[in-house]
Amino acid sequence: MSRPRLLAAALGLAAAVSPLRAQYMPVGPQHDVSLSTILDGGWTQCYAASFGAPVGNSAERVLSSCTGTYLLMGGRATGASSFLLLAAGKASDITTDTGAGTSNTHAVNGAEWYFAPNWSWGFAPLGASVSLNSCDVAWGGDRFCLHTLDWTGGYRVGDLTGLNGSESYEKVFFERDALDPTTPNTTTPEPATWTLMGAGLLAMAFAARRRRSA
Repeated sequence: MSRPRLLAAALGLAAAVSPLRAQYMPVGPQHDVSLSTILDGGWTQCYAASFGAPVGNSAERVLSSCTGTYLLMGGRATGASSFLLLAAGKASDITTDTGAGTSNTHAVNGAEWYFAPNWSWGFAPLGASVSLNSCDVAWGGDRFCLHTLDWTGGYRVGDLTGLNGSESYEKVFFERDALDPTTPNTTTPEPATWTLMGAGLLAMAFAARRRRSA
């Protein structure tokens, strides 16, 4: 490759480094996450409603709109620019039926998840037990629960409980199609890889220039 072409390729790669954004795939319950972090990290909002709005007996009001491979569940003060609490996982895993009338959970992406028709849907910290009645009434700020009942809404986001009829807080879901968060993203080079590639091409260009001028 000629020196001008090497320089052009190197500069093009260097310019490409700055706009690249890391994908946002939270592991476990997360607090105080901005909406921009979620959207810029590759998620698309697919459902939003107040905690007072039922999600349906099988959460069908959410799942009919949110069909991505991965789902992110979060709660915030209505209209706020950041979320009080959220967690995410593969949709098929976080909607696995753990049994109505039980307090069963299963570990998904750093959290204990539970889901059952006519019971509840939510998450707790990894390794923690839950007390589902039908939502989780155990103490702790890393817990999120919605009733899967057709006549009442959600129950808690963190330490805020009793939100079944609340219009002051809302539940929001996002979806995305992506690789598993524990698997390296092989389809898009990481920013560090772009940087190294750009630096390598620049070094090649300058070396070629020195040889020509020697």
